[in-house]
Amino acid sequence: MIHSILREKSAQFFLMYSNSVNFYYATKFKTHDPAIYLIGEDGTELIVVSEMEKKRVEEESKVKEIASFEDLGYKEKLRELKDSKRAFSEMVVELLKTHKAKKVLIPHELPAFLAVSLSENFEIEVIENPFIKIRAIKRGDEIEKIREVCNALIDVFDKTVKNFKFKSCEEVRNFIELNLFERGYLAEDTIVSTGKQTAIPHHRGHGKIEEHLVIDVFPRSREHLYYSDFTRTVFLEKNQELEDMYKAVVEAQERAISMIKDGVNARDVHTEVKQVLEDFGYKTTKTEGFIHSTGHGIGLEIHEEPRISDCDIELKSGMVFTVEPGLYYKDIGGVRVEDVVVVRKNGCEVLTNYEKFIRL
Repeated sequence: MIHSILREKSAQFFLMYSNSVNFYYATKFKTHDPAIYLIGEDGTELIVVSEMEKKRVEEESKVKEIASFEDLGYKEKLRELKDSKRAFSEMVVELLKTHKAKKVLIPHELPAFLAVSLSENFEIEVIENPFIKIRAIKRGDEIEKIREVCNALIDVFDKTVKNFKFKSCEEVRNFIELNLFERGYLAEDTIVSTGKQTAIPHHRGHGKIEEHLVIDVFPRSREHLYYSDFTRTVFLEKNQELEDMYKAVVEAQERAISMIKDGVNARDVHTEVKQVLEDFGYKTTKTEGFIHSTGHGIGLEIHEEPRISDCDIELKSGMVFTVEPGLYYKDIGGVRVEDVVVVRKNGCEVLTNYEKFIRL
């Protein structure tokens, strides 16, 4: 697919830097150090890393052509220029010139120092990284990785609510994040909000637990980096107004899930969620009610394609995303329910199966 994009753009090369998950997706190589991945219309596919990382790339990556900075004269340039970024940029420019490059496609996330240097030597076109769209449809092995994280998340969440002795939001958050970390998953900024805090969808939450909690956990594997995402509203005291709101969002979610299958328009799913909530009598303004999208893709990033909102996107088998309606009113509080689903030909599979109504 990448080579077809190059032909369509009448360009010679697409260049990617190691500062995005797209690099990891394309190369199967995980690094925090500078590296580039180069794809050419002429069939070139090359990854360039430090000499220290060369052996690891050979073992982990499927990219056949590998070069090190040292192979391309980086150390000599660094001694001459005494500037690591300039030396790196000149190394990349010379590499492209040896391949007779005339035009280079670069993604939005390419570092500015490198983009400027390339623009001084080649015709440049800034494009959306094509791997973003490719990643929207998950392979079978990717779905299994996400399923693994979902299973671990559900297990820890179940342990949390069944052994609930917590007095503060911080205690709940620490318990969840520590248990996930011990299992090999990193959960950061877990949402455990209570009371009026819950009227702000992404309020992290703090202080003494009141009559209800919104718990939103979005861990990723420390090994393979794939995410999950899951939310439940937990009731500790009777509050009919909040419970009625929650019944509405659960109904909206179930209606949405019943619609999802290959070929459905994401806009129609979002429209149905809004209609259900309106039918329950919940009105939305710019700042209150149902104020976010129905869902977002999930994979190597917590928010990725597809977006389940007011946009025309055809759902396709293999897409993985959340379904998470919510209602938020500053004078009452907020509620949300969220699950991860996989689109199948004739329906969808829920990866985060857990009871919707939780009262402690």
